[in-house]
Amino acid sequence: MQSLFCLIVSLLVLIACGGEQAPVRIEEPADPEIDTLIITDSIGVLMGDSCYMIGSIIKAEVLPGGNVILFDRSTGFISTYDRNGDFVSSFGGIGEAPGEFTLPGTMTVLGDGRIAVFDWMGREVCFFSAEGEYLGSRPNMVFEMPLSMEAAGDSCFVIYSCPTRQVEGIYKMGYELNIWEGISEEPRATPFTHLFDFGEEDYDFRPGYLAFAAAGNGNIYIHRMNSEYYLIEVYNLNGQPIDTISSEPVLVPLEDIGRYSNIPQVSFRVIIDDNSQQITGELPEQAPQVENLGIDSLGNLWAQQGTTKELIWDVFSPQGEIIRQVTLNAFPDTTMIRVEINEHGIVAWDLAPEDYPRLYRLGFK
Repeated sequence: MQSLFCLIVSLLVLIACGGEQAPVRIEEPADPEIDTLIITDSIGVLMGDSCYMIGSIIKAEVLPGGNVILFDRSTGFISTYDRNGDFVSSFGGIGEAPGEFTLPGTMTVLGDGRIAVFDWMGREVCFFSAEGEYLGSRPNMVFEMPLSMEAAGDSCFVIYSCPTRQVEGIYKMGYELNIWEGISEEPRATPFTHLFDFGEEDYDFRPGYLAFAAAGNGNIYIHRMNSEYYLIEVYNLNGQPIDTISSEPVLVPLEDIGRYSNIPQVSFRVIIDDNSQQITGELPEQAPQVENLGIDSLGNLWAQQGTTKELIWDVFSPQGEIIRQVTLNAFPDTTMIRVEINEHGIVAWDLAPEDYPRLYRLGFK
């Protein structure tokens, strides 16, 4: 008899691929223009006003008009700040009442202004107005650990997660990327899935490691981290492949990068025949070609290189041509920076700050 005991995650690394496709794109310029990002402002204090004391940042995004929204794992509160960094409002919190979260997972702001929040242990996606009014929830049908969540179009959102579900008496677990629309109880499409039988030996987690981004026009961009190709697949909201974007790959052993890599390495703690067992995915041997993806206000795709110690993005036009590179040299004393790029701006935070958590606004030098 197989039964699920619990599921834990360590967000450490990168991977992936399914079928290997050869790059089929354009030739990029030999010397693309290089821009530099700098810190323009920050939000967060060590001591003082509780509105500015941050426990642990799960997710942050820039809002239309320049405001920012921040989800704090420690308190469960979602807070907004104006373009000057001044506190505006907050909602949520840890609890079991409607609009509160049992264990905060992640969140995103939909194109129509609603805020979608994944409550991990509460097993539901909660919806709020732009002002924080609770609008109801959609229950998750399976135990699902969220890894990331991005808005796509006006009412759709994409969830990359580790689900656990029972199929004909057998537990399945692994990785999935699902496209959801509003409060629908079934995904609109599943462009990617990599599941295996509970307790199966010698299972390779690595084809499940993804970097992805979603755009306001509904396009979804996926890079399979374990691939040796620099290849980004483009899907529509129906989960159909519509294009690919590629660049020249660089093969570097992961151990040579010298910094934290955002690779979704997950551990499953299970009980099989009354014996506790931990199943953990391995890291890829090669550093991923792309570590993170984002879309800017012009529809350009930002692909963070996973093969460099420095933080460098290749920026592709909506037509898939590389138009420039962007570097970030503002965090010399840390190796665990997360950068979130959307059509309204760029923010960043340190996943393990030495002093206290802060949210940074980034802009061009």
